[in-house]
Amino acid sequence: MLTQNLPDFWESLYSKGKDYWNAGKATPALLDFFENPSCPKSGSVLVPGAAYGYDAEAWAKRGHDVLAVDFCPTSVDALDKLSRTYKNIRSLDLDLFNLSPKDPKKGGETFDIIYDYGTFNAIHPGRRDEYFEMCYRMMKDEGLLIILMSPLSNDSTMKGPPHATSEGELMARLDGIFDIVERIPVTNSLPGKGKEEFWLLKKPQE
Repeated sequence: MLTQNLPDFWESLYSKGKDYWNAGKATPALLDFFENPSCPKSGSVLVPGAAYGYDAEAWAKRGHDVLAVDFCPTSVDALDKLSRTYKNIRSLDLDLFNLSPKDPKKGGETFDIIYDYGTFNAIHPGRRDEYFEMCYRMMKDEGLLIILMSPLSNDSTMKGPPHATSEGELMARLDGIFDIVERIPVTNSLPGKGKEEFWLLKKPQE
């Protein structure tokens, strides 16, 4: 049985036309966020689980150097095409949990910004702590983790993907790892996404 920890799980959804996360364009909420004073105006960006790369492309068009990562063949092909179109996009065929700032073949650097829409809620809920650990090691000490949480509710996390999350769960998981800088409500979510919020997170400062 395929699990969402394997690229074949996602490739099977692509092949069956069940890529429910594919809006065919950059996320409207992200484009709005670009106009928010809390959005960094510069800095390198890591997009783990970048899928077709629409949001990675939006960051690149804004002038950021972007590394877009995915391990599903359809996504890898789309990201590779983007990397040939934009000089400031690099693509990487890799399981995001294997990202490393010390290995050039696995990212090879830390980033000013890590951006996520959909990936946190797509991974198996049992790997959420591991996900935050990856973000911590891949982010500069003064960097910013920007996650568009979706759906944000009290539903069972085992329904999905996408798997729901709650404020209480996030507070518990983030404690001691990231500080919550700001929460920004989303007013123009894509249809069927439920409650969404941008969570802006930073490493605790001594």
